[in-house]
Amino acid sequence: MKNSDPTFSSLYSSLSEPVLLIDTDGLILEANNAFCSRFCKSGSECRGQNYYGLLLPEVADQRLVMLQEVLHTRKTVTWDDEFEGRLLRHTVYPSQSPQGEINHLLIIAHDITDIEKLLKNEKLFSKAVIEAIPGSFYVIDANGKFTAWNRYVRDQVAGKAESEMTSIIGLECIHPDDRAMMTEKIECIMRSGEELTTEARALLCGGPKFTRFLMTGNRMIIDGNPYIIGVGIDITKRKVAEEEVQHQLRHLRSLREIDLAVRGTTDLYLSLKTILEFTLSELLIDAADFLLMDPYVNALNYKAGCGFRMQNIERTALKIVPGSAGQNLLEHKELHFSDFAATGDAFLPSTLIKSEGFVAYYAIPLVVKGNLIGLFEVFQRKPIQLTTDGFDFLHTLAGQAAMAIEDYQSVRSLRNANKELLHAYDATIEGWSHALDLRDEGTEGHSRRVAEMTMKLARAAEISDGALADIRRGALLHDIGKMGIPDTILFKHDHLTEDEWVLMRKHPVFAFELLSPIAYLRGAIDIPYCHHEKWDGSGYPRGLKGEQIPLAARLFAIVDVWDALQYDRPYRRPLPTAELIEHIKSLSGTHFDPNVVELFLKMIITGELP
Repeated sequence: MKNSDPTFSSLYSSLSEPVLLIDTDGLILEANNAFCSRFCKSGSECRGQNYYGLLLPEVADQRLVMLQEVLHTRKTVTWDDEFEGRLLRHTVYPSQSPQGEINHLLIIAHDITDIEKLLKNEKLFSKAVIEAIPGSFYVIDANGKFTAWNRYVRDQVAGKAESEMTSIIGLECIHPDDRAMMTEKIECIMRSGEELTTEARALLCGGPKFTRFLMTGNRMIIDGNPYIIGVGIDITKRKVAEEEVQHQLRHLRSLREIDLAVRGTTDLYLSLKTILEFTLSELLIDAADFLLMDPYVNALNYKAGCGFRMQNIERTALKIVPGSAGQNLLEHKELHFSDFAATGDAFLPSTLIKSEGFVAYYAIPLVVKGNLIGLFEVFQRKPIQLTTDGFDFLHTLAGQAAMAIEDYQSVRSLRNANKELLHAYDATIEGWSHALDLRDEGTEGHSRRVAEMTMKLARAAEISDGALADIRRGALLHDIGKMGIPDTILFKHDHLTEDEWVLMRKHPVFAFELLSPIAYLRGAIDIPYCHHEKWDGSGYPRGLKGEQIPLAARLFAIVDVWDALQYDRPYRRPLPTAELIEHIKSLSGTHFDPNVVELFLKMIITGELP
């Protein structure tokens, strides 16, 4: 189990009331000390346990039903539990992912023991007890006017003298956006007599500020007249803490989605575009882009952007001139312009600023291993207002982008190196092939011709592109094994003796022994090793038959014979094309694969092969 999330710990560890975070299956993800001390020995023991398993069986079933209701309705629920003589009111807050799925539940327990005693025992409504309540206490009549209150309501909320309090309507102290909701709650309490608990914002005296309350109201009948007794606990700090946790969870989900997107593509533009979209949606940024550093000209070039009004936002390279604001980027310092009208034109094109209506700008250099590789630019059409957490997240996104750029550049460099290496290998192979042709009088150009023809035939046979490169290399090196044959046999003009033929027929084996240790050429061995095998099994060196012979070798065999009989040799004259075609037909089913013969002759007749 991983260590505790530092954000959760910093927000909730010091609270005296239990707080925990569970997933949709009830597994505890985080819990503060107040919760752990009551149910577990330590936080590490709590994390990973099932929340329902810590409760009494009859209570666990009830809580399971209630939490399932939260997942279904996406609304908060509350319940009261007694624990060691204290009454705790639990409130459950659902946490939604960007896709709208509920993936976490935050449960906070408030101790309402003293409040309940006040509400159930009118004798306790003494001035001393009321003033001791750590929040608001008030009584309102059927007209909504205050008839009793504590110092908190008078001084912090109403801001009135004692003599003025009875003239104040209670709803006037509620935030305007919450008054309709509170009116409905008050009417419900007056009508049904049920106790209701809700969250509302109370205005503070002396300004537009407000504080958040968890408010509980009960109906009380005095002399036949209904009153509402209400108490409120200030939960502003807790709500702020909850929102911070939600932000952190949302940011973590965003980073996870970015990581999956970056890992799922080798397209740098798509990776950077994904990061930009999260920048705009999570931080409410107007526009942002990424520029990549060109170290050869000391300039930053546009790569990807999001949120701009202009269609052709791609601007010319942003030159870094010594002594300008851009010099800070070379020193890996961030840039911040809060007023483009005063400072921005000196660094950014004025046309970009004016056409987009930007007011503020923030830029983070993307640095990897001490080198500036790019720039993350953020533009606002109003002053930039980010919290500390927001700036931290912005820097985290910049880090994600830097890693994506570095990975892309590393892969591109590796690909270029591999491409150069492949070119070098192929140039070497062609050199070997040309050297073999030069050794054998009358065969110059033979290897190159048969390689080209075999490639055309292989494409017509619908061989995959991945295998074509090996076929070409194999065709070029088809006679590499003859390097092991003595020149006295290889260049003999007379007929070879039986012993000499035995040695000559070993050249495919020599080719296999020469090429197989070279990993790069193992895929090209089929042609040098098997091009003298025959369809009827009478070939050499292994006497393979039919489809036991690799397809590449079957294709090459017919091309090799065709080219050999088409050109002059010291020991014979070339055959005319008509005779060559008949000769090839005569070997179908014995020397050659009949299907390959049919395809080859069709391409000869149509002119697709020379």
